[in-house]
Amino acid sequence: MKIKNLLLVVLIPLLTACSFNNKSAPARFYAITIPTTDQVRGPAKSTNVSIENVSVPQSVDRPQIVVKHADSNMVTVSEFDRWVEGLNSALPVAISENMNLYARNINARPKRFAANDTTTKYIVSVDFVRFETEMDGQITISAWWTVANNHGEILAQKKTTLTAPTPDTEYGEPNYDTIVAEQSKLVARLSYKIADLISDLK
Repeated sequence: MKIKNLLLVVLIPLLTACSFNNKSAPARFYAITIPTTDQVRGPAKSTNVSIENVSVPQSVDRPQIVVKHADSNMVTVSEFDRWVEGLNSALPVAISENMNLYARNINARPKRFAANDTTTKYIVSVDFVRFETEMDGQITISAWWTVANNHGEILAQKKTTLTAPTPDTEYGEPNYDTIVAEQSKLVARLSYKIADLISDLK
């Protein structure tokens, strides 16, 4: 009986210590940001635009940030580096805000804020076919995008591919903060191209 009690006294602290040491590290969350720009065109906002049907590849349509290894088929899905909001929800907001900042003659809003708005003149759809980061390589976003009028007639359809060098690793690990910052800049550049086309349609 005494031996059993002694074993319990020894084992309980050990189990508690193991449980404490195995506690998961806290996750870090990242968001697509809106870079500042000096490239401003147009006077006051006048043309209402709805950003609809934005999609990303299934491989990155997840909470975790995904990084591809150079010259390999292997990818890293980081459990502790995550999007604060799904890309399919965050990107329409980012695209519309970038367009508004860049082109003052445009008033762009995501579909959920522009639904049933009879003043919407143009409808934008963006289908990202690549949204990837390669370790020791480059960040690539590639998207097919269309601009239609409020009657559903497609006025333009284009494909845009943009790249930037992947930021250097930090202690051998991806530097997710700078990666997301570079991704945000590429999304902004895509947004400016869409805004330029709509401005020229007016």
